[in-house]
Amino acid sequence: MKTKTSISLSLTAMLLCVILTTASADIAPPLQPPGANPAPLEYKDTFVDMGYELVKIYVEDTSNLYYTDKSIDTVNARVMALFMMGNQSETAETLKVLFPLNNIDGMGDEGFSYPEIQNLEIVVNEDPVTWVEKTTPNPRGSDNPEIKWAEFEVEFPSGEPTIIVIEYDLQSTGWFPEAAFHYILETGGGWYGPIGEVHINLILPYEASIENVLFGDPDSEYHWQITSPGAVFEGNEVHWEYTNLEPDTEDNWEATIIAPPIWEPILDLRERIDQGDGSAYAEITNLYDDLYLGHGIRQGTEGLILKNYEAYHKALEFDPKDDDVLARFADFMLTLDAVGYGWEETPIELGEIYTMASQALEINPLNDLASRVIRELENPPYNFTPAAPSTAPEQTADSGNQSVELESAISVEDQQDGPNKGSESQNNTISYLLGAGLLAAVSVIAALVYKLSKKNTS
Repeated sequence: MKTKTSISLSLTAMLLCVILTTASADIAPPLQPPGANPAPLEYKDTFVDMGYELVKIYVEDTSNLYYTDKSIDTVNARVMALFMMGNQSETAETLKVLFPLNNIDGMGDEGFSYPEIQNLEIVVNEDPVTWVEKTTPNPRGSDNPEIKWAEFEVEFPSGEPTIIVIEYDLQSTGWFPEAAFHYILETGGGWYGPIGEVHINLILPYEASIENVLFGDPDSEYHWQITSPGAVFEGNEVHWEYTNLEPDTEDNWEATIIAPPIWEPILDLRERIDQGDGSAYAEITNLYDDLYLGHGIRQGTEGLILKNYEAYHKALEFDPKDDDVLARFADFMLTLDAVGYGWEETPIELGEIYTMASQALEINPLNDLASRVIRELENPPYNFTPAAPSTAPEQTADSGNQSVELESAISVEDQQDGPNKGSESQNNTISYLLGAGLLAAVSVIAALVYKLSKKNTS
């Protein structure tokens, strides 16, 4: 019978955003005492396999990061992970099993903190077990804190399944209101053979959809956080399934959602709009704006950008004098232009943006956002100059109509008489104008002669 030995696992930096909270992971085979090289994690030979794995991530409320006094919002989640293990040898194995308490690649967050999962509970075959904390060298060097693990002992009888259930709390990472959750599958690669089945369920407090679960472009220059492909939506749950998985770094799972404190009010406002409440359009644009302001367009929110564009138009139809909506609409369009987002459905005209900001200032001269938009347009890189108003005298309605009628008459006559008649008409018109000019000149001269002769007589 062939055994499997897990060699060193050198993880790449997974959480590169401002908040880098702990990533949950599969349980790992027992760790041998460190050798001469402290960086890699080396596992002992084992005939124990992981035949089945079920992970449920329940998205909950929002709070501050537990380990800092700074006001940084994050989304909490409760994780339940079930592992069905099997011993393929003819004798029982008693192993010390490890479960990571923090990010095993050794990277902390921007504030040089090294967050850990909270409220860890471990049950083996329905019996709670105690665990102790073990540490291993940080793969990023001795200047960084050691990696923490929960170690617990498990007996794996031959030919019988062993059920391990692990529950804990974790917090999301990402630019709020973006909330990303990660699950490291590669640590399960040290068991015997491939993982038979893996099921990961993300459970939201409302219906899950491609609007609130963000599937971005992994090659995007704007945001690296995306959602693992292969998702299946069912009610308020999103499911991923893998079979015969021999996990490595590329198999690690992630999902990025719009945080519930943003999405739940959007759902409420959509209901008000459906009921005919026109004032809800202005409110919903505020929430849509939160999805991009300050950190650029989030990958996967393109459909919501179109909804925001439409909501702004509806808000102005409801109240054309709302200076706040005018200024924010102008800022929204200018932001789309700045990051290169312009579609046929959202045409961007700098003149229209300038006009909206100007209208907002006419209504409220203290509207700071409208002033900022105009300053941005008038300075590099735009250097926009609004078109000067026309100084030509206005035509009266009658003269305008007469001009139109005359042009129409000439056009119709030219069409009826053909090109030769058109040329003849042009020649006649020129002759007429020359004659009229001479006649006017003769009249002026005659008037001057009359005045001079009258003056001499007197």
